[in-house]
Amino acid sequence: MANGKHASYLYAIFGITLVLIVLGVASVIIVEAQRISTNFKENLTVEVVLKDSIGLADINAAQKSIQSKAYVKQAKFISKDEAAKILKKDLGDNFLDILGYNPLYASFILNLNGGFANHDSFALVKSDLLKLKVVKEVNTQNNILESMDRVAQNASLIIFIVAIALLVFAVSLIFNTIRLVMFSKRFTIKTMQLFGATQWFIMRPILGRSIVNGLISGLAATAILGGAFYYFDNKLPELGLQRDLITFAGLLGGIILFGVFISFISTLIAVLRYLRLKVEDLY
Repeated sequence: MANGKHASYLYAIFGITLVLIVLGVASVIIVEAQRISTNFKENLTVEVVLKDSIGLADINAAQKSIQSKAYVKQAKFISKDEAAKILKKDLGDNFLDILGYNPLYASFILNLNGGFANHDSFALVKSDLLKLKVVKEVNTQNNILESMDRVAQNASLIIFIVAIALLVFAVSLIFNTIRLVMFSKRFTIKTMQLFGATQWFIMRPILGRSIVNGLISGLAATAILGGAFYYFDNKLPELGLQRDLITFAGLLGGIILFGVFISFISTLIAVLRYLRLKVEDLY
């Protein structure tokens, strides 16, 4: 009897652990996809072209003003001479010798914070920057941004559907695992009830054990996932999994809490079901 009892507990712990690992991997993929999308957006640039008639003091004032904007992550000043050098490098010829003068303008190259790197925000950013007296025009990468927004929307929808499907699968699998464990205890539960034990007296040790099982499963899943993250981060440093330890610590903590919660709720539902059954329905 004791061996069967322990076996049922191990079966429940093993089943919950496997599901939590799958959910953890799916969560990491979602977090990493979001991080990659944000990094890509923040690498998009906005070119703020300045008027020719402004002096150094105006440029410095403009840079401070632009850098203070909530949507600006970084602002880099490109002088007329620097712009000419860049174009010469790209063309491979010194166009200044042909033209006899430098037709380029000084500018600021901006990188926006990820939350503002979208089509609607770009329009607002452009409108706000054009209010500065020193600004001649603002050029944005609208074509790239529109394409990226479409891809991001489609990817977000797919990820959302997959995440919901995984969550439903995980909850149903854990619930069925717990229900099978409780099925093996149905006679014990009903016998205690027939001898006058209250529902709380019957449920208390079972629910206590479910919390322990969920905690053990959560800790086992986080240990496996943490080890996997560490291994892959060392093998593939470009993944940068350790760059946001707070996020991953919160993710692993959430997995532990979810394991405890789903184990407790599933056990509670299963126990209540068998407490309400008649004796003849147990067979």
